[in-house]
Amino acid sequence: MTDSKKTAPDGDFELDSFFAAARAEEPLPSGDFMARIEADALAALPSSAAVTRPGLWQQFLQSVGGWPGAAGLAAACATGVWIGVAPPDALYDLWAQTAGLGGVEIDPTSGFDLAMMEG
Repeated sequence: MTDSKKTAPDGDFELDSFFAAARAEEPLPSGDFMARIEADALAALPSSAAVTRPGLWQQFLQSVGGWPGAAGLAAACATGVWIGVAPPDALYDLWAQTAGLGGVEIDPTSGFDLAMMEG
C-alpha cells in the first residue's frame, strides 16, 4: 500500500499544497475591525471649526514681513509722495545733468508731454 502522505527524507510532511491553498484565498478584515479603524481616523481629523483662514489684512502683513515690513513700506510710500509733490532743488540739477541739457531748468511734470511727442 502506498501512503497518501508524502514524507521528505528528514521526516517532514510536504506542506506545499496547503500553502498554495492558503495563498489562493485572500484574507479580508472583519467588518468590526474596519469600523474601529474608520472611527479612529474620523477622530484624528481636525474639526472644521478649528481651521480658520487668516483675514486679508493678516495675509498682507505676512507677505510684507509683519509690522516692521509694513512700517518700511509706509515710510517709502510717504517719502515718494513727498518727493513727488515738493521735489528738492538738488533734483532739478540732477535731472538737468542726466538729460544733458546743461544749465537748463526742466519741469519734471512735463515728462508726459515729452513722451507723447512724435519723432
